[in-house]
Amino acid sequence: MARGEATVNEIAEPFELTLPAVSKHIKVLEAAGLIVRGQRAQYRPCVLEAAPLAQVCTWAEQYRPVWEARFDRMENYLDELRSPGKEAP
Repeated sequence: MARGEATVNEIAEPFELTLPAVSKHIKVLEAAGLIVRGQRAQYRPCVLEAAPLAQVCTWAEQYRPVWEARFDRMENYLDELRSPGKEAP
């Protein structure tokens, strides 16, 4: 879908899932506003709706410095635990 519209069969092709399982996933994504389904006769293409993902990206980006600092502190702590002569708590 990143390259354009796709049918449920096309979406399901690379996965080892049944069509009903893929359809359920698509319905969840559609309810979340991440996919829009069109209708042309019996053809119901799915299209990725990127705007909500951009909103999530913007929200998450504001927390990046906090998460990076915490991961840096965790890495330093793990390095201390791994250093010779130290025992894990």
